[in-house]
Amino acid sequence: MIDALRFEWIRIRTIRSTYWLTALALVLSAAVAGLIAYFGRENPINDQMAGVILTGGSAFSPLPFTAVFMGIIGVFAFGHEYRHGTILPTLTAVPRRGSLVVAKAAVVIGWSLVVALVSVGLNWAVARVLSGQSLPLFDAPVGPALGGYLGFVVLWGLLGLGLGGLLRSLPAAMVLIFVVPLVVEPLLGALTMIPALESFRDYVNYLPFTAGNAMSQTMNPNEVGGGGGPQLGDQPTRLVSSLTFTAWVALVLGAATALFHKRDA
Repeated sequence: MIDALRFEWIRIRTIRSTYWLTALALVLSAAVAGLIAYFGRENPINDQMAGVILTGGSAFSPLPFTAVFMGIIGVFAFGHEYRHGTILPTLTAVPRRGSLVVAKAAVVIGWSLVVALVSVGLNWAVARVLSGQSLPLFDAPVGPALGGYLGFVVLWGLLGLGLGGLLRSLPAAMVLIFVVPLVVEPLLGALTMIPALESFRDYVNYLPFTAGNAMSQTMNPNEVGGGGGPQLGDQPTRLVSSLTFTAWVALVLGAATALFHKRDA
């Protein structure tokens, strides 16, 4: 197991894409935080808006920057192995497939968690400079939202890992990770606005990426903009949303692990 962890740690540190994806995640999230803080500097920033700034607006974006780039790093953990044909020498070096999956998951979890923590700190610093206000980090609802945000980013990384192992194709995994939150789930939500499908409206909140986004929310999306937008039914609690997204990720990662043991390399 130690050898597998060492192997994965060397792999993720020696791939150039790891660093530019991490840099993009931090810079783009800080840019969103900075814009919100700068244009809101004339008024005191309340706790709800502080949560939005510190998470880089993740709760209101179908593709939150930090999370989606960690998802891509997760996809690369398996996707690069199959794309470049290195899975055979990898399994020669680490023949126990279960240990290899656990090592990949542990490294993706660790990297994603550190990037999420750095992102929160960077967003806080940028907001402090541009707004002249010190944002709370631990008071409710900011503290619980930040806890949900850290878990959300880590789960995106694991979801990418699962999709990369399940599909064994970089393009297919990448398309899926962008199309589902950007097109499929908003379309399903819009369809429930049709009176005949109104009874399905509450279930939209249990779709994977919709539930995941709710993990870091400090504002009810149904109340944003005066509540004039589409109403998606009662918002589940943060705990229920967290468990829902975790279950979806566990399903994908479990299927990928089971097939990894059965299929040829």
